[in-house]
Amino acid sequence: MTKFCAAAESLSSSRRRIDALLARKLNAFNVARRNHLGYPYNLDFAVDGIGQFAGFLVNNLGDPYVGSRYATEACDLEREVVAWFTELWDCPRPDDFWGAVVASGTEGNIWALYLARETHPTGILLYSQHSHYSIPKAARILRMEAACVECEPNGELSLAAFARAAAQHHGRPIIAALNCGTTFKGAHDDIAAALSVLDRSGHGRNRRFVHIDGALNAMVLPFDATAPLSIKPSLRLAIDSISVSGHKMVGTPMPCGVLVALRNHVRRIASSISYLGTCDSTLMGSRNGHAVLALWHRINTHGWKGYADDVAACLERARKLHDVLAAEAVPVLRNRHAITVVFPEPHQRIVAKYQLACHEKLAHAIVMPNVTARLIERFAADYIAWWRSGPPPAPCGGPTAEAVTP
Repeated sequence: MTKFCAAAESLSSSRRRIDALLARKLNAFNVARRNHLGYPYNLDFAVDGIGQFAGFLVNNLGDPYVGSRYATEACDLEREVVAWFTELWDCPRPDDFWGAVVASGTEGNIWALYLARETHPTGILLYSQHSHYSIPKAARILRMEAACVECEPNGELSLAAFARAAAQHHGRPIIAALNCGTTFKGAHDDIAAALSVLDRSGHGRNRRFVHIDGALNAMVLPFDATAPLSIKPSLRLAIDSISVSGHKMVGTPMPCGVLVALRNHVRRIASSISYLGTCDSTLMGSRNGHAVLALWHRINTHGWKGYADDVAACLERARKLHDVLAAEAVPVLRNRHAITVVFPEPHQRIVAKYQLACHEKLAHAIVMPNVTARLIERFAADYIAWWRSGPPPAPCGGPTAEAVTP
């Protein structure tokens, strides 16, 4: 009996410790969310519609268009999510494309490049120096030969450098990874112009694979009426795949993403798995059905108008942050049609407080829907106070990069 009482007391003490730790974590999360400014996460989401499924293991096994024998899944909703994105990206022939909800933008990039490698086994990957780190990582994982292409000072792909690289590899297929919003500077590659470069270099439709990494801005540019068509993610262009993150502008409580690719590429790699009663056409065998529920609920409740309003507000607040810092002679950069604002890296206490992302003595703020005017005012006041104390100037980009959307 004594041992039983001691064990019960130990268990009770352990639970109190666990509860206390979770309470501290919850408080820390609340504080962090109020000050978050440096990463492209949309924290303005609700979980009331999907919380009722928390007691279920929702597992989307295998191909979204086939399903499996496991009944607690949401492949039907996954197909609706994919259809929503193909419509957003102006797809003229939806039946020509396949899509899936993936774990993140990184998984989308890796799987797209795997499809590319299987389509062109002797191809060489061309990616920009401002591409997301998952692109060269995917090349290493897949053992693909790759070449990094120079960018303009504002972060967008240098078309001259891209043309030289394409000409250098005239005898081989090219796998091109283009950016709809670079990770750090929020720059947009000119997709239409890059496709023209490939055409002129002899890399026509059958001698290339073009992937668009649109982790953040493939959900921004479609709602910006002022953005030129040449930089917008569009399945009307001769591209092969697009990936986007769900936890960024869409707004979900877990990391996730969506990959859309030409169906012919997927057919090339798919195989039947008899004991699951499905087709293996995705990177992960078990896929997060809760992410599917979150995406489906969010896009259907928020809708196109909700995102259009979000994008307009974010662009305006980003412009104001740019202008406030520029008025203090801060060498600040905001690319056209971008919600990313780049500036010299401030003191570490400001970096930590606002969770800023930093690279090569620069930092950036990304004005997401949860980034309020009040948060921007607080950050700008802290930053300007530090700036007036005399930090050394640091360039953020070329003169063409500093123009903002009217």
